[in-house]
Amino acid sequence: MKTLSAATFWLVLLLTAGCATIHQGATEPASFDEKWVLLPFINNTETPYAAQRAESVTSSLLYARGVKRLASYPQGNGSEEIFTDRGEKRLAEALEWAHKNQYRYAVTGTVNEWRYKVGLDGEPVAGVTLQILELPEQRTLWSATGSKSGWSRDAVSAVAQQVIHQLLATVKTQPD
Repeated sequence: MKTLSAATFWLVLLLTAGCATIHQGATEPASFDEKWVLLPFINNTETPYAAQRAESVTSSLLYARGVKRLASYPQGNGSEEIFTDRGEKRLAEALEWAHKNQYRYAVTGTVNEWRYKVGLDGEPVAGVTLQILELPEQRTLWSATGSKSGWSRDAVSAVAQQVIHQLLATVKTQPD
């Protein structure tokens, strides 16, 4: 009986560890053949450069999904004020720049969590919200948010990559 209880305990623990929560909002098909631009993400965490890390992962996964023409908003001169601006000013400038340069779709997001939990195991946790904007109409075409905690031996970037991958997998594409 003790063996069965122990086995049940470990099975429940295994099934609940590393759980991800994904929620999707507006969703309309997008064409991966159009001009896309990756705009700056907003960093709502206490982790410096979490937004830039999430941008890098998102860029790579968009290419993997099939986006053919993806540009990024040019980086500043490195004199950004990390602690006074979470990225809203840079995002507004980037959105205006993308509209002027006639991109069809813009991808942006918010990093809500990017850290290791405090405690003995120090589990990694990542939480991200992504949006695809259709620029000519300036409307949200797709949005989703997700979060995930990993095992203590996982890296935060690996957990974030899994979350962003799961989010982007829900983007509908237009038939070519």
